[in-house]
Amino acid sequence: MKVLVLAAGFGTRLHPLTQFHPKAMLPLLGKPMLHHVIDTLRDVGFKEIVLVVSHLREQIRQYFGDGKDFGVHISYAIQAKPKGEYDAVLSAEKELAGDDRFLMTDCDIITTTQRFKDTLKASRSSDMALSLFEVPNPNQFGVVDLEGEKITKIVEKPPPGTEPSNLIVAGVYVFTEAIFDAIRKTKDLEVGIQHLIDEGHSIFGSHSTGPWVDVGRTWNILEATPILFERLRHQKTSRSQGPTIDSTAKVSEAAHLSGDVWIGPGARVFPGASLVGPVYVGADAVVGNNALLRDHAVLDQGVSVGFACEVRNSVLMPGCSIGHLAFVGDSILGHETDIGAGVVLSNYRFDGTVVKVMLRGQLVSTHTDKFGAVIGGKSKIGCNAVVLPGRTIGYNSWVDPGIIVEKDVPDNTHLRLQQSFVEEKRRP
Repeated sequence: MKVLVLAAGFGTRLHPLTQFHPKAMLPLLGKPMLHHVIDTLRDVGFKEIVLVVSHLREQIRQYFGDGKDFGVHISYAIQAKPKGEYDAVLSAEKELAGDDRFLMTDCDIITTTQRFKDTLKASRSSDMALSLFEVPNPNQFGVVDLEGEKITKIVEKPPPGTEPSNLIVAGVYVFTEAIFDAIRKTKDLEVGIQHLIDEGHSIFGSHSTGPWVDVGRTWNILEATPILFERLRHQKTSRSQGPTIDSTAKVSEAAHLSGDVWIGPGARVFPGASLVGPVYVGADAVVGNNALLRDHAVLDQGVSVGFACEVRNSVLMPGCSIGHLAFVGDSILGHETDIGAGVVLSNYRFDGTVVKVMLRGQLVSTHTDKFGAVIGGKSKIGCNAVVLPGRTIGYNSWVDPGIIVEKDVPDNTHLRLQQSFVEEKRRP
């Protein structure tokens, strides 16, 4: 059975992290997100993968090639002008021709092999099958109604209070070729599935309980990270907790490492640093004296963290630099971000309420009381600045020293602090 992976989207809800990279290539624990998806599919046993690509597609082609280095065979379908998910599926019709069934997933679905296995199992007793996941806020997704295992209705983003259930479509599908004609008629994937149901096709729902994250919004990156850490843990030759250190890394004997810690090639950890796992330190990264990394901190390739910094539950993408005495909490930093000394990326509202993020002109809940900043690639924040929870700083923007960032900063913007002074004569 072939697998269709949709990797053509612009990732607008992940802006500014996707300004220079397609969503599929966002780095998570040293690999592009799509690499993790392909690893999972290969571990299930799939060998033939069709990627639908469009936006910045050459980055994907250059990285994955024909898939040989990843243990699979990859072919490509081009979605010339992205018109939505249904059009992406139709773009691959030729590559999928000849097979009775195919499995489909998205490049931003981070989950376990078991979800794919469960969906395949459900498809053996039906015409088609969809993976389902229970969430507290189903109105943001495609929601299903079930009779036993059979899906009777699928509703895309129903208004709050009208949801037929708390079960959403979890981005893993097993389709027959009938899906192509259905979405050609309806111009929509979910409506096309409902059309097939109304025609009498049996479509079963597979309700897997394992971890699942759709990395469609910035804070989802932090939700996906623990799943990937768990995968790293299972790949260890030893099942005991403890550090995994590349032979070319230099870790001071005066550094403190506890729990699951991964340190990549050429990385350096200086005296007094404390790494409390799960923590990932990528190739050629530097952890300065007395720095503290903890709670799913991820430093990608070439990241530098200065003296006495604290990085908690954050993802620092390649080339970031963090000055001394800075605090980075529950934040995501794009490629080559430069954070000055004493900067605080705060992660907790003073009133303790849920953090909200401005997304497409609307305030959207992150459903957590701990979420820090999202900083676009090549941006700089001056020393002693403070960024309040849930704020986004666009790519290639500057924030002057000492500023409290209370609202989002657009791309290519210099946020300056205007000061006024009063000079008074002192008495002799």
